[in-house]
Amino acid sequence: YLDPARRTISRYVEAWNSHRQTFTSDTNAEVKFNTGPLSHKVLAGFDYRRMDETGAAGSYLDLTPFDLYSPVYTSVVPPVLSVLPELSQRQAGVYVQDQVKWGPLIGLFGLRHDRATSDLQGNPSQTDQATTWRAALMYELPYNVTPYFSYAKSFDPQFGTAPYGNNRCVDSATGLCKPVLGEQYEVGFKYKPSNTLAINGALFDIAQQNRIAYSANSLGAVQIGRASIKGAELEVLTTLWGNLDIIGAYTYLDAKVVEGDNAGKRIETVPEHQTALWAKYRFMAFGIPGFSVGAGVRYIGEQWDGTDTLMTPSKTLFDAMIAWENRNWRFQINGSNLGDQQYFSSCLARGDCFYGARRSILSRLTYKF
Repeated sequence: YLDPARRTISRYVEAWNSHRQTFTSDTNAEVKFNTGPLSHKVLAGFDYRRMDETGAAGSYLDLTPFDLYSPVYTSVVPPVLSVLPELSQRQAGVYVQDQVKWGPLIGLFGLRHDRATSDLQGNPSQTDQATTWRAALMYELPYNVTPYFSYAKSFDPQFGTAPYGNNRCVDSATGLCKPVLGEQYEVGFKYKPSNTLAINGALFDIAQQNRIAYSANSLGAVQIGRASIKGAELEVLTTLWGNLDIIGAYTYLDAKVVEGDNAGKRIETVPEHQTALWAKYRFMAFGIPGFSVGAGVRYIGEQWDGTDTLMTPSKTLFDAMIAWENRNWRFQINGSNLGDQQYFSSCLARGDCFYGARRSILSRLTYKF
């Protein structure tokens, strides 16, 4: 706002036109063997991702006071688009995992190394790499109850793509964003009293370093010192009358910044409550098996902007699907937000809000061999 009465603002227009090509691959092998009383399932692999982007962008700031309650529309100078520097990003990872079983005790141990490089034309190359690992233990108790505990570390490079090349972190001396590092503790259970009912529950605690946020005083990103995400999940899966599958899920998230910028505030765009209910009915039509139809409802709770100032309201969305499948082929049509509800998916501390996806219909044809 340009005045204390909050009537007038300045206006800013931005245009961005990009062309992006992406290639991804994941190749792995699995081997099963025994060593005495231990049975092993070892998985090893290599994955690779490459993204190349070119484009043009421009912006224009109109400082002429614009009255929100008595607007006078004048022509805004369209931004002149300038060719952006070419951007190329590559990420490669190697991983190995061993799932060990000894009677009712199951252990999972995994190790992974990632190397990620970003080259922005006219700037020094940025390379980040890390070795992460995870471990979990499960114990199969009587009555089909299996409690478990797991620990995992994560690495997520923050090269990003923005209208002007890489993400720029305004709190960094180089302007480049550091990788987001995380660790997660989780305890939970899996309960399957019958072939038609399964109940899964979990409590988890996630700590993150260098999480990306957007400053209310800058168009650039900032990396908050430390964030904490604690939560719980409950999922129920059941089959009724042999051909009706019902899935219900609920998630609670307490996501806050604990160190650095906005300490004590809720993490932006993370809802505290989410729940979903989905039903799928399998049937035969015209003597042909493999048909199914489904419908569901999703509730996404209110979210905040990162400074606990601007709240994005909750929303309830409806989805549906229809599919046919045999041994080799699967054809499926999914519909999301069937009511074509117009809603905000999130709002940031900068003051900008983003619309959620309107009604969308997606078809997919898959061949398995």
